[in-house]
Amino acid sequence: MSTKRLQKKKAAMQAKKEQQLKKNTVAAKIETSKTEPLKVGTSKTEPVKVETSKTEPLKVETSKTEPIKVETSKTEPIKVETSKTEPIKVTTAKTEPAKVTTSKTEPLKVETSKEDTAYDALYEKRLNHYYNDLKWLYCELFRNHPEVSGTFSSLTKKMKEIYRERSLSMKEADQNCAADPDWFRKTTFTGMAINPADFADTLAGLSSKLDYISECKADTLYLTDLFQATSNCSLRIIPEIGSSEDLHDLAVNCQKAGIRLALEIPLSLSVDDPHSGAPCVLQTPAFFNAMLLQILELANEGASVFSLGVLPVMNSENLWKLHSLLRMTRMVCEIVCPGVLLLGETDRTPSEAAAFGGTSDMPELHIVNSTQLMSDIWHTVATKDTALLRHGIDKTANLPQAPVFQNYLRNRNTVRWNLDYDFLKDSFITEGPHRDYLNEFLAGLFPDSFARGEIYVNPETEEAELCGTTASLAGIERFDYEGNADGVSRGIRYDVTLHALLLSLPGIPVLRSGDEVGQLNDYTYKTDTSKASDPRWLHNGRFNWTLAQNRADAETIQGRIFNSLEQLESIRASHPVFAPDVPAHTLETWEKSLLALVKETSEEKLICIYNFSDQDKVAWINEQDGTYTDLLTGVQRDAQAVELPAFGFIWLMHTK
Repeated sequence: MSTKRLQKKKAAMQAKKEQQLKKNTVAAKIETSKTEPLKVGTSKTEPVKVETSKTEPLKVETSKTEPIKVETSKTEPIKVETSKTEPIKVTTAKTEPAKVTTSKTEPLKVETSKEDTAYDALYEKRLNHYYNDLKWLYCELFRNHPEVSGTFSSLTKKMKEIYRERSLSMKEADQNCAADPDWFRKTTFTGMAINPADFADTLAGLSSKLDYISECKADTLYLTDLFQATSNCSLRIIPEIGSSEDLHDLAVNCQKAGIRLALEIPLSLSVDDPHSGAPCVLQTPAFFNAMLLQILELANEGASVFSLGVLPVMNSENLWKLHSLLRMTRMVCEIVCPGVLLLGETDRTPSEAAAFGGTSDMPELHIVNSTQLMSDIWHTVATKDTALLRHGIDKTANLPQAPVFQNYLRNRNTVRWNLDYDFLKDSFITEGPHRDYLNEFLAGLFPDSFARGEIYVNPETEEAELCGTTASLAGIERFDYEGNADGVSRGIRYDVTLHALLLSLPGIPVLRSGDEVGQLNDYTYKTDTSKASDPRWLHNGRFNWTLAQNRADAETIQGRIFNSLEQLESIRASHPVFAPDVPAHTLETWEKSLLALVKETSEEKLICIYNFSDQDKVAWINEQDGTYTDLLTGVQRDAQAVELPAFGFIWLMHTK
């Protein structure tokens, strides 16, 4: 029995041993699974398979379009971070820089420096910040297009490629702007708008004229009438003006001269169907991509300001589409080139135009030009009544959040008389008769008018609009033709006064080329059969370089205006109170033809007074906060009962 029990016990121990061995075998199988390839799940669009072994370097394979091979040392583990919205980030050892290869269609070997790596990380950070909102807006705007997902992926891929091509100096400047996103609100810009063909024939010719632009104290050069549309909704430089290489050279030369280059990429220029009423970029995502990529590529060439042209008028039901488009454009630029500024023009009121700047949380345009200000100024010239202009300035100052405004006295378009007629009706002014008066007075048809302009009838609206240069509308043309020296002096004084107003208003002043030398209307358009029926050529003639040579002679019309504007621009650049974001409000002068506005910072207080009358006047202001300095003469005085000559002005500064 003992033997049987012993055998039975041995059998039980053997069975238990075998059972324990079986458990150990299973456990061993589970532990060895750790050495099997580990599958890491990323987003649906970029599945990633990571294989590791003790003897082989880690190999990371991405989608077919962007295979990335990363080799690391044995002592440096690879950290792979993924997200649904972002491409894979791979951190390697400092001694083993990553080697990146792309698909067969785009062979590219990128040897990255420490600076490149740092800026790439900043790019990824900006992309992460905006990606979800950008994709949502994009898919919402183009939700009816089946290819929307593909075009969005194509856009983000191309954005990264363009960013990689951006120079290190541009990336450094971008980062400075990104660190101070309101930098453009603090800089005293002075712009000059030119048509390259009329100013210098070609882009190459314009490069040789940059010394003149700098002499005019302009730090931002706006090029108009440069591009023509193509059938595929892209833009092409007008061949007679130059090539893309010429534009690149111009951008390089502008950068050397310290001049910002501003280009117009108008939404309305690329409309395949001009009767559609909507810009091309709102029609399909491919067209929108084309516009964005043109901006980014031109930014890489050196342009830093982009005008989207006249913003389309859309009903309230579809206005959200335009705001989405502007918001996405802003986000794309802030991801790829944060130093770029975007601007647009509208005939809407300043308060309505300000909406295109977006909000502090969701900004859209950096700069907006409301043409109503230009209309208000010339209304005041014709009526000698500043009430409407005062109303507009004070209303704009009370806007809670606004973009920087861009201001013109005259641009290449007509004066359209988009005034606040609801305000004017309190003065018993009705729109139709008042438009007729304004056009007739400023066209020189009204008895004893000093202005010389012409009337253009808009075929779309059938409304009469005004054409003419600043100097001709201010009276210089009439009195110079009549040989009236006193009248010419008065016209020059009025011309300078209007420019002083432009330079002192909140925002960015932009001069039309020719205004700096008092260029008059160009009537030669009447001899050209292709232009004779369109009086808009009156103020869009060729720049007169012969007369511009007189700017050095203080006895000539050109010299008197040029030297006066040069003095005003130097003063403006010397005082922070002239910065674009410093608001202005008006003072009561008790004279309807006088405008007094105040701009104030913690250190400076500026009072500017303008006389729109042909008679000497007194501004009955009574500021009792200290002594003021006349910025033009340096004379100290009180800001009380200030006398002004006919069509004259004064700038008074108080330092706190």
